Amino acid sequence: MGIRGRRGTRGTRGTRGQGGQGGQGRIIANYQLPTTNYQLPTTNYQLPITTDFDPLEMDRYGAVHPLLQRILEEIVQLEEAVEDIALFAEQSSQILERKQQVFSQLQDELMRARMLPLGEVLKRFSRMLRDMSHTYSKPVNLKLRGTEVQVEKAILEKLYDPLLHLLRNAFAHGIESPEIRQQQGKPENGEILICAYYKGNQTIIEVRDDGRGLNLGQIRSRVVELGWLSPIEAASASKEQLLEFIFEPGFSTTHHVSELSGRGMGLDVVRSQLRSLRGSVSVSSFPGEGTTFILRLPLTLTIANLVVCSTGKTTVALPSDSIENIVTTPSDRINRTGTQQLLRWREHIIPIHRLADLLEYNRPMLEVANSQSPITTTVEERELPMLLLRWEGELLALEVDCLLAEQELAIKPFGSLVSPPKYTYGCTLLGNGSLVPVINGISLLEYVLERQQNTIQTTESQSQDREQNINNLWRDRAAIVHKTERPTILVVDDSTTMRQTLTLSLQKAGYRVLSARDGLEALEKLQQSPTVQLVLCDIEMPNMNGFEFLCQWRQEPQFAKIPVAMLTSRSNDKHRRLATQLGASAYFTKPYIELEFLQALKNIFEQTIEEQTALQHIA
Repeated sequence: MGIRGRRGTRGTRGTRGQGGQGGQGRIIANYQLPTTNYQLPTTNYQLPITTDFDPLEMDRYGAVHPLLQRILEEIVQLEEAVEDIALFAEQSSQILERKQQVFSQLQDELMRARMLPLGEVLKRFSRMLRDMSHTYSKPVNLKLRGTEVQVEKAILEKLYDPLLHLLRNAFAHGIESPEIRQQQGKPENGEILICAYYKGNQTIIEVRDDGRGLNLGQIRSRVVELGWLSPIEAASASKEQLLEFIFEPGFSTTHHVSELSGRGMGLDVVRSQLRSLRGSVSVSSFPGEGTTFILRLPLTLTIANLVVCSTGKTTVALPSDSIENIVTTPSDRINRTGTQQLLRWREHIIPIHRLADLLEYNRPMLEVANSQSPITTTVEERELPMLLLRWEGELLALEVDCLLAEQELAIKPFGSLVSPPKYTYGCTLLGNGSLVPVINGISLLEYVLERQQNTIQTTESQSQDREQNINNLWRDRAAIVHKTERPTILVVDDSTTMRQTLTLSLQKAGYRVLSARDGLEALEKLQQSPTVQLVLCDIEMPNMNGFEFLCQWRQEPQFAKIPVAMLTSRSNDKHRRLATQLGASAYFTKPYIELEFLQALKNIFEQTIEEQTALQHIA
């Protein structure tokens, strides 16, 4: 190529000689190769690849390799996603922790906003006691401690009457006259101390006097006089048992009526009012030294630590401050005397009462309610947990099936439409949405024992008739409950929101609800659930729309008796006419008024029942 290019040495154009570069390649600086039309002859060129390579010298790929490569890539992506999820979970837990702290702070602030100092009530008693001292010529000083103790406003408003009653009781029965006090070597002026302080999650209020103390002999005589105990039982009764009688209705050691005592209103009023506040009252007395009444109140009526337990299908909650202890005892510590079981615990013989036998409202739960109950721990037979409660100086064991949780929950009172038993405080809402009644275990036991005592006092024939009537009533009720089933409605709609809205509305109205996403799935649900009594169907749906469902529904004899109502957003006459021609029983349009819609469904059910009854009479 260099020899042929010699013609290009005469000029710099190089128009003919492609090889001019060979002659003038050393001296031309601005010369550029004419490579615009030059192409490598690679058309027939093949790489010298042979099959003689060793497997280690050349990678070979099969059909599985791309699949494995994709799997490895997906594994890497999955690992990254797991890391992202772990990071998100950690961030979520931190956010949740901060929210809980904010919620706790807000709850404390709200609690403080509801609190008032106890001195708001106690400061009223000073002038009242001075007036009584002047009227009855009995000088008594009142000392107040803990007036800055904060008490919830709802509790404070109901504390005035119990404290006033205890104050008048201490002045009338406890403090002696000045002459007697001088003979006993006491100061002429008596002293009543009202002291308040916190102890754990309770507010303690002590009403203490330095008077004569309670006369146990006089209490014993009065109990025998009222016929509550026989002379032998009264003689063997302990001090704690005798002191409990002063809180019984109608008990009074004063035989003459005055402005301070003998008016038939005893300390039972104090106990009943405190129990309405989820509180308790106890008394200790020493002859010649004085008497102390101890009032125990919860810090708040709205929020409390509750022990949630279950017995059978019933879930209840009890305030934890009313429970002395929780034990799980093996069967060798349980004895039986007749029908009564007794528990041997710490040198105590404690009667056992089963919670399921005490509750009156043991109606079966709904089908869905049990699925939302919290996770429980099963307990072996005869090793069921027992809640130890103190009643009239004695311990009682309340046996439950299992303990679910101990949580700080809000207690809501029952509405005015509900007439709850007197042993209930209200109800609380668990985290899973279950509504649980909050009960007072001691009041429940008192209620049951009182009812049993009244039953024993009736004659044997009357009790047999009453038992027979109750059995007949429950048998008839069970038969009615067995025969009466909730009507089942099948909701067919491709919108998840619409299905959920209809399900909630219908369940609230007492219906059992099934759902399907289209007409094809609705036919499958009808085959699987023969209890469906009404179908609510949309028109515009994938796979099988509402009109196609009506056509298929008419062709199936077992489905033809089930009424179908259309619920759609199409409100023109053309769609309505076609649905009626295909056999729809009713045609509703969205949006609808819930009350009118439910009333229309009720009319459809009644009309269907009348038609079926008429057909049976004809047959």
